[in-house]
Amino acid sequence: MILPDLPIEEADAWLTAAQHVGLHTVFVVAPSTTDARLAHICAAASGMLYAPAVAGVTGSTSPLHGALPAFVQRLRAATDLPIGVGIGISTPAQAPIVSRIADVTIVGSVLIRTMDAAHGPRQQADATVNLARTLSARLRRPDTPRAAA
Repeated sequence: MILPDLPIEEADAWLTAAQHVGLHTVFVVAPSTTDARLAHICAAASGMLYAPAVAGVTGSTSPLHGALPAFVQRLRAATDLPIGVGIGISTPAQAPIVSRIADVTIVGSVLIRTMDAAHGPRQQADATVNLARTLSARLRRPDTPRAAA
């Protein structure tokens, strides 16, 4: 469960309930997070950590934050959890940049925008599948074997 707005200081009840039912808790970590707070988040998080790719909100179409690689390295130094990067990955060209530094490349808003731009359910489905194929092809690392189709 991705929890973008739940401060770690207020998460105890949620963490207990999530652990009881087997849900991972994924916190979004801001680049401005102090080292002490990051340690607290890492101790409580499970599944992965979520790093924003841009200084903005979900759906942003800004350029990727220039300090993103250093921020991901900072997170890697603080945890063994996978690092997911999202919030602001809005073009197929940005996805492979993120995939080189992150374990998980998260796209959401661009899929929704793609669906919204298409007219009718069939066209929405086709447009979304085409975008997913484009992103998937751009995200494949040379050392990653292709899954059988």
